[in-house]
Amino acid sequence: MTIQEIFLLESESDKITQLKKRNTEAPDVDALLNDWDADRHDVMNPLIRKDKKVIVVEEVRDIDDKIISPAKYETEKVNRISLPLEQDQVNIHTAFTVGTEPTLECEPKGEEEEELLSVIQRINKKNKIKYHNKRIVRSWLSETEVAEYWYTVEDKLFWNGYKGNATRKLKSAIWSPFRGDKLYPLFDNHGSLIAFSREYEKVTDAGKIKCFMAITETDVFMWELDQDWKLTNTFKHLFKKIPVVYARKERSLCSKIKPIRERLEKLMSNYADCLDYNFFPKLILKGDIEGRPSKENGDIIKIENEGEVSYLTWTQTPESVKLELESLFEKAYSLTNTPRISFENLSGMGQQSGVAFKFTFMGIHLEVENHAEVIGEFLQRRYNFLVSAVGSINTHYEKASNTIEIEPEIQPYMIDSLSDKIKDAIAATGGPIASIRTGVVMAGLTDKVDEEVKLIEEQVKLQEKK
Repeated sequence: MTIQEIFLLESESDKITQLKKRNTEAPDVDALLNDWDADRHDVMNPLIRKDKKVIVVEEVRDIDDKIISPAKYETEKVNRISLPLEQDQVNIHTAFTVGTEPTLECEPKGEEEEELLSVIQRINKKNKIKYHNKRIVRSWLSETEVAEYWYTVEDKLFWNGYKGNATRKLKSAIWSPFRGDKLYPLFDNHGSLIAFSREYEKVTDAGKIKCFMAITETDVFMWELDQDWKLTNTFKHLFKKIPVVYARKERSLCSKIKPIRERLEKLMSNYADCLDYNFFPKLILKGDIEGRPSKENGDIIKIENEGEVSYLTWTQTPESVKLELESLFEKAYSLTNTPRISFENLSGMGQQSGVAFKFTFMGIHLEVENHAEVIGEFLQRRYNFLVSAVGSINTHYEKASNTIEIEPEIQPYMIDSLSDKIKDAIAATGGPIASIRTGVVMAGLTDKVDEEVKLIEEQVKLQEKK
């Protein structure tokens, strides 16, 4: 059914039912959230990892083996140790993917294109896009889908210093399952987005109201549920393209490590229980013992009739547990090519060069290249839309919006060795690559840069005279 045929249906409920028919499978939000939130892991569920019943008073029986008084039990809480591995790995992948802000490759042709590029950069700054990028990548990796919605608000000041008589500016919002949004992208047979819908709840004085929003190439439709769906608003968005940028992932980044993470949580929780029961030695008294040992040093125990006193100690070594824990942690991170960034791991690297660091993080950089297949395309669609949208909002830049080419480039995060760069540059040029002033600025030893440069030049002259 085409989008035109959907909106020709008489019933609003029928329209929404058709708009909800996704071409792709919807994510299992509850399952994804259970993996993401460490407090919702199985190990934290008392119905799955049950507390222990321990006997505090043993039962008493008579000579006929009848129970005189039953045994009494108390519930003893077991250890529950959850590991937020999914959050840790997703955050690391997010930082390596867009922690360094993607660059915008563009070669403006003429003054109008230069101004249009400046407008795009101002939109990025006003919307704090560098932070939006992190939220988008994090949602895509953990929630499997995310959308960025663009709209306009009144703001004449945004256009100060630019030509034209525009009075509105562009703003954006992020939609994703963990934020309470149910997303319904609708594609045609060629894979082109023809409509995008969102179901959500809004809070009013009367309580929560379920809402549905559909965006087509020309219009925005809004419904509210009150026994039945009722159309509450519709308007033209005035863009030439659907103002939604959407990204989807078949499976979450950490779906493959779930069995390993569950084993780690169970192993660590059981090991903690074992330590609680066996860490402190227990005193064994055998035969006739007069008195009981006290906490005082040098206490004397009197033993009669071949009695014995000894400690029951835990002589088993936990080496097997340590080995399994370490191997499971290593496997959990290696399956997703995620570096284990901690003080302990990084301190063992010593004074590595920038090249060595690049080899160390080669795995995550390869993963970033894989992420770029989707995120790079997402960013490209965003800037294609923004260029077109600016031409629609401010007609002075309409012509430039049809010719300018902006290509975003993802820059994987890397700790660069500046000294290595300088050595390579000197080797390539065969001479100095920076002025004395630049060197003073890079050193950062003083705020009085010009005075310091002057002193250095005077000292050089004195040495030359000698």
